[in-house]
Amino acid sequence: MSKYGCITGVPRSKMYPVAASQYINRSTGAFIYMDSSGHVTTALTASQKLFGYVGCPAGHGAGTSDSYWKSSATAGADKIPVIRLSRDLEFLMPADEAPTASQVGDACDLLSVNDGTAQQIDVGTSTNDVFLIQDVGTAAGGSTTDVIVKMNPAELQIDT
Repeated sequence: MSKYGCITGVPRSKMYPVAASQYINRSTGAFIYMDSSGHVTTALTASQKLFGYVGCPAGHGAGTSDSYWKSSATAGADKIPVIRLSRDLEFLMPADEAPTASQVGDACDLLSVNDGTAQQIDVGTSTNDVFLIQDVGTAAGGSTTDVIVKMNPAELQIDT
């Protein structure tokens, strides 16, 4: 079981179909958006609106790695539970560099590619402003290179 993911609030999840060939890292799970077909899609660094968060499903899916799960090459063939983001949920996630107390309250971005590597919070970059830093990760049992974030309500994907 990963130390990363939703740590406060009452997460509610719902099953959604997954877009073709999406990777979910086992240690961090993934923040996602819904594509125009209503399929779960791994959020990338440039993603501006986020819909939810998924933990890594059991097994390998269509992949062959112990470090990630990969969805089928056929869109909609797999379904996974998605925690819908809201303003009251906090997430412990790895940061791209050690966060400092002076960054609490800052807006920051997501670092992510769809290749199975761990998503990170880009604590020093505020371009898309998808997250708001709440604390350093040690406050929730994480390390000094982890951060606690909330979703910026202005960056929630509402229209799916």
